[in-house]
Amino acid sequence: NRGEIGRGRAMLWLLGCNLIVFASNICIMVLELTASRLLAHHIGQSLYTWTGVIGVVLAGITVGSYAGGMLADRFGHLKLLAILFPLAALTSGLALVLDDSMVGVTRPESIEWPIWVLCVVSAIFLLPAIVLGTISPVVASLALSRSRSTGFTVGNVYAWAAFGSIVGTFLAGFYLIDNHGTRVIIGGTALALLAMGLVPMSLLAVGLLA
Repeated sequence: NRGEIGRGRAMLWLLGCNLIVFASNICIMVLELTASRLLAHHIGQSLYTWTGVIGVVLAGITVGSYAGGMLADRFGHLKLLAILFPLAALTSGLALVLDDSMVGVTRPESIEWPIWVLCVVSAIFLLPAIVLGTISPVVASLALSRSRSTGFTVGNVYAWAAFGSIVGTFLAGFYLIDNHGTRVIIGGTALALLAMGLVPMSLLAVGLLA
């Protein structure tokens, strides 16, 4: 009957939203774990480096989540995602350019080393972390637009986001970093984000949701 068909479509829609946040959070963690290796020739691989990377990425995700929630209330969700994914790809790829531009830059004597580490990490990875952080709240709003079960829907989206973070952590730490160069990994992540942006673009093109 129509009720069962409607519920089936709603579950399929939720699954699609879950897969989007799953994939985007894999990309976040791959970038985070690869960042410390990329920055090693600037600031080494000390505890300060790891602390700076984790702190900056979390700060970016926090700002992005807040901004993503605001944007989700003002603009069409698919239209936003069609912009955010290419923007995330661009800023992730830009990290490689910014990394090159930091070569030869020396720390001013007036800046303490931990602060300098934060400055370098922020200059290269804060922007992609912010953009990637906007995706989950937009997708959560998108999922809620086809569901009446608020708690179940939000729980699903954020559980899949956390699952993606776990997979991204193991994927980067146990396989990618050992088998591929850091620049290749970051470039590949940017390409993956660009490819993911084709999904909302395709849905918009066929007029499934304005």
